[in-house]
Amino acid sequence: MSAPSAEPPPSLSRAAAARARFLNELPASYQPLRHLLIPNIYGGLVISACLAMMDAPGPAWCILPAVLVFGQGIEWRFHRDYLHRRVRPVQWLYDAHHVSHHTLFVRGAMAIRELRELRAVLFPWWGIGVLTVLMTPFALALAALLGRDAGLVFMLATHAYLLVYEWLHTAYHLPRAHPLHRAVAWLAVHHELHHDPALMTRANFGVTTPLWDLLRGTSRR
Repeated sequence: MSAPSAEPPPSLSRAAAARARFLNELPASYQPLRHLLIPNIYGGLVISACLAMMDAPGPAWCILPAVLVFGQGIEWRFHRDYLHRRVRPVQWLYDAHHVSHHTLFVRGAMAIRELRELRAVLFPWWGIGVLTVLMTPFALALAALLGRDAGLVFMLATHAYLLVYEWLHTAYHLPRAHPLHRAVAWLAVHHELHHDPALMTRANFGVTTPLWDLLRGTSRR
């Protein structure tokens, strides 16, 4: 008599059912490639425009690593405090991330199975436009204090940061055999641990790198 087959963990069963509901409820008009391309084309145009308008940035390039380091700190805190806690009036962020994204993708079932699931991985296509609006006052302030090139480097860096974030996060949710996933496999492991239901509210909040998890003591391996 053969032994009964092992049942999948409850979290995997719930994730499979949630994905089926998600895809069934997804509007037929949703185009995943358009969702992927629009922010990248827009971001590429912003970056190209910034480069074209620079005179001689020189020392202004120091803003680039500063954005990368402090941007990760903001990412860490925003992820912990707004995406995993229901905070009014932006509770919809919690619903979209903690409730939806973490229900669809759990440790052991991270990879998208069809392109339409990108809807649950990527930021809304208009998110990069919101970034432009939010960052413009800071860019103008830097331009007034340190010169126009400083403001342009800041705008370039913030938009490049968002695109890098999106590509890394997408790579983490690709099948393990995909070249993009394999290229960032060690970061994907860090992110997959965050998708463990037992860890998601207290560990591995850094998506681009584990830097601030290491600094703040929330890194798990």
